[in-house]
Amino acid sequence: MESYYDRLEEIKEAVSKYFTVEDVYYEAGLLTFLIREREIKEAFRRLYRELKELGYIPSARLSEGRVVIRVFRYREPTFSFLKYRNLPIILLAITLVVILIDGYLWASFRSLYEVAFGPRSFLDKLFESGLYAAILLAILGLHELAHLIAARRAGTSASMPYFIPGIPGLIPTFGAVILQKEPIVNRDEMFDLGLSGPLTSFILSTVIGFLAVSWYAPWLTERELMRVIEAVRASGGEVMTLQPPLVLQAIVALLQLGHPGRIPLMSGGVFFAIWLGFFVTALNLLPIWQLDGSKIFRSVLSAKQHRIASYVSLVILAASGYFFIAILFFLLMSRTPDIPPLDEISPLSRSRKLLFFAALAMIVLSYVLMIPL
Repeated sequence: MESYYDRLEEIKEAVSKYFTVEDVYYEAGLLTFLIREREIKEAFRRLYRELKELGYIPSARLSEGRVVIRVFRYREPTFSFLKYRNLPIILLAITLVVILIDGYLWASFRSLYEVAFGPRSFLDKLFESGLYAAILLAILGLHELAHLIAARRAGTSASMPYFIPGIPGLIPTFGAVILQKEPIVNRDEMFDLGLSGPLTSFILSTVIGFLAVSWYAPWLTERELMRVIEAVRASGGEVMTLQPPLVLQAIVALLQLGHPGRIPLMSGGVFFAIWLGFFVTALNLLPIWQLDGSKIFRSVLSAKQHRIASYVSLVILAASGYFFIAILFFLLMSRTPDIPPLDEISPLSRSRKLLFFAALAMIVLSYVLMIPL
């Protein structure tokens, strides 16, 4: 096996090319450089790329107030199932079938829409199930595609999205993931990788929500809506609605300007898909476990601050009706080590610090309570 000594001079030359080296020594078996510079973001990024070609990667940390660069042997992680090249397509096909079945189950329920306008035909139900599947796959798929684009822009190798099929009638899909094959270089890259997916799903859910409320939902007067609700209750049914996120409430308020005295009937699978899109966006933005928000918050906060933020988020989840999800994340989080970027010294850029507040706003606008109205 190749040792440090085989590449020692090349490693020293590479580090000296980008930094002023004040001392070189071994610490815990790692080649360590004490450097003079404190602003290292771009130089460290170039050093990372050069050392990776040699089979090594650097890390930058503060040690007793001094910048220290340590060099590790680079081993690309291996995932045994990646050898099955058609697996992403197979999983996508299975997930599509499961979502279509779940969408048809939604369309077959006796919804408020059917009470107001009568039973729908088989073709109408197929159309709604197809629309339901298209919305969910678009939100989940473009979310992961945005992560993939962000990874490629950073020069990081990543896999294609792997969709995870769920259970029709319960949870149609458990989302999708991409596998990152290389470490994150700095806080900027960590922030971009974390924000890209939720930002995409938030924008897409908002656009689809606007189109659905303005085009798909029938608008009823309050008296007409109450008659429909009373008809459902008279037949022995129960009317339960989920709390809409603030952004959807804002869309309804805006469109009501063109429909004075009327309320949109947001019933059925299409609006559940939109609700789910906002919920998944908000959930992903929380600084918990390995969710996207964990990367966003970790790029701004220290390891200790990030852990505190994680526990606060778990309390919020449990208090707002997602108790079992909070317990699951708590168990997973306790087994997940802190994984900082290789360059832990360079701060997040100013523009990304401003975008961090946009991420907080998206949480507030997208979060939905699991409390029936």
